[in-house]
Amino acid sequence: MLGKLLGIEFHEISMGAEKLFYLGPFPVTNTILTTWMVMAFLIALTLAVRRRFSLVPGALQSVMEIVIETVYNLVRSITGEKVGRIIFPLIMTLFLFILTANWFALLPGFGTITYHHVPIFRPPNSDLNTTLAMALITVLLVQVAGIVYRGIKGYLKEFITPPILAPLMAPIHIISELSHILSLSARLFGNIFGGDVVLTVIFVMFPVLIPAAFMILESLFGLIQAVIFAVLSTIYFSMSTAAHETEH
Repeated sequence: MLGKLLGIEFHEISMGAEKLFYLGPFPVTNTILTTWMVMAFLIALTLAVRRRFSLVPGALQSVMEIVIETVYNLVRSITGEKVGRIIFPLIMTLFLFILTANWFALLPGFGTITYHHVPIFRPPNSDLNTTLAMALITVLLVQVAGIVYRGIKGYLKEFITPPILAPLMAPIHIISELSHILSLSARLFGNIFGGDVVLTVIFVMFPVLIPAAFMILESLFGLIQAVIFAVLSTIYFSMSTAAHETEH
């Protein structure tokens, strides 16, 4: 237990997500529970916008249209129109999930509502399993896109180019592709977990006023991390499909 101040109980800082209960043989952690909340919120938000969809948009529809158009223009500017249209749903989903999850962590109750001294809610992206899952899906689809756009021969050819240095270049290319998983997952996990630790410590040391300033910074930080993950993923797709355009 880290501390108890003004009747508020602060949890012990743990690198891994804490188990809350079991569904059959499967443990449900506090990050999984929060992930379900984020997903439910996004689904409810989508249904609400769809139900109120109008040619004369209201405030909520206008905000959603601005966000979607901004991300779409960003993706299209990096990959081009054709590839951008295909990967946009994935990039938009990743961006919205990461941003919403990061901002959910700033709501009252995160880290303070506990069950058997375990916080019930924890930022999903402070769990390496969550960020690693998103990174694996992204990098796997990047490889699929490379095969689809260049064909299996063209895809494998990149790993042994130039042919005279194939024994040297093949391991380098494989390590380079695997490093994308580490780049996406570790960066997001480290930044969000670090921010969660800083906020917890600040709340314990300075419970009044100062945490508000840090929460404003964390909200901006959460947006930046979502943008970085989306941009890096888009760049990986662009690199994977750019050779096809060059070859033709």
